[in-house]
Amino acid sequence: MSRNKFLVICREMTDSVKQNLLSAFRYLLKPLVRMALKNGLSFTDFSGALKRAYVDVAARQMKMQGNAPTEEGISVITNIEQSDVRPILHGGSDLRYGREAQDGSPLPLVLAAWHTDPKYAGPYGVLRDLEFDKSSTRASTFTDLVRDTCPEFSARALFDELLRVGAIEQVGNGFYRAVQRSYVPSPLSVPSILNLARVVHNLCETLEVNLRPIQERGKGRMERSIYTDHGIPRSEYPAFQDYLNIRGQEFADDIDNWMSARDVDGIQEPMKIGVGFYHFVVNEDDESMLSKDLPQ
Repeated sequence: MSRNKFLVICREMTDSVKQNLLSAFRYLLKPLVRMALKNGLSFTDFSGALKRAYVDVAARQMKMQGNAPTEEGISVITNIEQSDVRPILHGGSDLRYGREAQDGSPLPLVLAAWHTDPKYAGPYGVLRDLEFDKSSTRASTFTDLVRDTCPEFSARALFDELLRVGAIEQVGNGFYRAVQRSYVPSPLSVPSILNLARVVHNLCETLEVNLRPIQERGKGRMERSIYTDHGIPRSEYPAFQDYLNIRGQEFADDIDNWMSARDVDGIQEPMKIGVGFYHFVVNEDDESMLSKDLPQ
């Protein structure tokens, strides 16, 4: 009788190491969560993307160990239910997932109904201006719209969010008008999102490689951080930016010249490499929370 074999790749770790890693992850995720909330990504959207990442990484690690990725094996490694692993392992693209997440959000549904439902769209495609709740003779209100499209959500919460992001605006006498058909609080271009993904990914990849126990001293990837202990006068910050832009660009040009001389078509065993530059300003609130969670 044949038996399916799979390799559990995750090494046992002490509770203290696990808690320290979780504290670090909470800290490093905060800028991403701020960006997610600013751009209308819910916890459900974010956790779905995280689940896909777990399955993708586990499947790749199993392949690298010479094992075919299986639902059972990935479930054991990640502690994700097999029923959740299956559609990710054998399913479609992130684009389809993104559309499903968007379709499941109440805010796009409300705006779409306001633009298409005759009760709210009005004749000739001219949208009706709506009151939040009934205080005049008009029958249709924003509260009615929410009740018709997604009654499980608070009309006030949806109204406040649409008003905050500029999807609706006040037109006087307690009435509001939809000025956007899609809920995109802070629209970002595809190139800028790709740049974000690559910069953060490559930095985290370097740090992860350098944390591996097999790395000998001096054999990891270069990573340096220079920072102040006490800070600089706030008035000196523009001068620091000017200094960094000039000297940093000079260094970047030197590296680019070195790589460009070797970055030619047809080379044997090509290896894509790069160097990233960024400067940061410490977020004191996040830093304070990290100090409490992970004291030095």
